[in-house]
Amino acid sequence: MNEYQAVYEDLFVKNLCKYSSIKKIAKVKINRLLEDPYHSTEFLSDHKGKLNLTGCRSIRIDRNFRIIFVICEECRNIQSCEYCFCEDLLDKTIIFLTIGPHDKAYAVK
Repeated sequence: MNEYQAVYEDLFVKNLCKYSSIKKIAKVKINRLLEDPYHSTEFLSDHKGKLNLTGCRSIRIDRNFRIIFVICEECRNIQSCEYCFCEDLLDKTIIFLTIGPHDKAYAVK
């Protein structure tokens, strides 16, 4: 049984359809995240990219593909989180922002 509820941003849904070859393994990873989103995930507080991903997390799908997401209970405590859409959601909510190849996934906007 999943402890967390999922919210999928439009970009995530669009990309999941676009990269259909990883859909099956992505669903397995999503189910694991909904059980324990802190296990085997990377907190992106020090990510040195084009975007400020502070407050976001990522998980590896395979060598190249990543899922980028936020956990509401964690995100609420980070003032510099630009991707917090948690205002009306429960603490135990995971917002899936995007999925895709490493370089594209880290370009969330």
